[in-house]
Amino acid sequence: MQQLILFGILMAAFMAFAVIGVPVFFAMGLAALVFIACSGGAVPLNIVASSMVQGMDSFAFLAIPFFFLAGELMNTGGITRRLLNFASAAVGHIRGGLSHVAILASMVFSGVSGSAVADASAIGSSMIPAMKDKGYPGAYAAAVVAAASTMGPIIPPSIAFVVYALVSDVSVGQLFLAGAIPGLLMGVYLLAAASWVAHRRNLPYSERTSLRAVGRAAWDALPALAMPVIIIGGIVGGVVTPTEAGITAVLYAIVISVLFYRELTWRQTWHIFRECMVSSGIILLTIAASGIFSWLVANLAIGETLATTLKTLTDSPWVMLALINIVLLLWGLALEPAVALVTLVPVLVPIANAYGIDLVHLGVIVVLNLMIGQLTPPSGVITFLTAQIAGSPLHAVFKEALPFTLALIAVLLIVTYVPLVSLWLPAVWIGG
Repeated sequence: MQQLILFGILMAAFMAFAVIGVPVFFAMGLAALVFIACSGGAVPLNIVASSMVQGMDSFAFLAIPFFFLAGELMNTGGITRRLLNFASAAVGHIRGGLSHVAILASMVFSGVSGSAVADASAIGSSMIPAMKDKGYPGAYAAAVVAAASTMGPIIPPSIAFVVYALVSDVSVGQLFLAGAIPGLLMGVYLLAAASWVAHRRNLPYSERTSLRAVGRAAWDALPALAMPVIIIGGIVGGVVTPTEAGITAVLYAIVISVLFYRELTWRQTWHIFRECMVSSGIILLTIAASGIFSWLVANLAIGETLATTLKTLTDSPWVMLALINIVLLLWGLALEPAVALVTLVPVLVPIANAYGIDLVHLGVIVVLNLMIGQLTPPSGVITFLTAQIAGSPLHAVFKEALPFTLALIAVLLIVTYVPLVSLWLPAVWIGG
């Protein structure tokens, strides 16, 4: 019981520092100091520095900046625009066609960037102005792009899965495979929600494009469409590690953008590298600080103690999955995914082991929950971003996002209670 009280103090201190505006990196460190002060000398002070270094001591974390960089190169080098042109030629004639274009483009772009923020920025900067020009409400355009970008960390590759794998000691390759079908399912449900809204509100559509024009757009986008296949195929086939796949994605994006499309200049690369360093640095600093949390949770057996306590309440893994979903949805409302992953996963892993829940299955559930949290207040980072691009009031975007949020919750329930949805591909791969 003492361990749980100390854990409560740790999380309460962290939330208190975060609420008053302390940067997440410092909030985690200060919360750890509060924990150590309350532990009565049970935890040495020097563990703060050593655990931060150990938290970053993994070669696989290099995948994070490389996937960020690949996404930025795609956006600047004309790859994203050609994906949008192809999607528009294929489905633009459907009622509310541009919302379908945004969703399909995000599905393809998700196969490279691995980040919801990168997806929202890349797709939103092109699609939101285009949708507004065609008569779509700005808030609706922002909501569609925000909802579609949640597929970024689910459809492989995924930065969130890399972080989860390193925190939980699960195979990155299995997680990538596990996210493929749930990611496609998200796309299908989002398309269905967009179609329902489009017919209900009589949203505009474009003229049907000729088959020759569709073929021409597909041919122009073929190098971009091949990129996810190369990355995922290399990881699954055991040819490259996730970090090497990130490097491959960067090199491929540079070659296609400079030599094939001829739209990326060396002068632009300075801005791209600067943006990626900032974005990656924020996540990696958070991961470093999370090393303190991970050490405390592991060495004080907080996860095992919590699992034992919960076992006295229920023996059903299905009930426990429902409780985990509720906790994650609430946690995702307040914190960014990277922070939620490194603070909660060390606690959830012993609970999952106690109830016989597959850790790969849990990984998909965790990330999907946190992505839904990115659509909803008060956090809603990607909704903030798309609302800013659209110039629309935030409350209006949250309201427009409601049908898409409900669609994603439906997918979450399917993924949670039909484990085969996420575990079938990894099982086939291992069996093969």
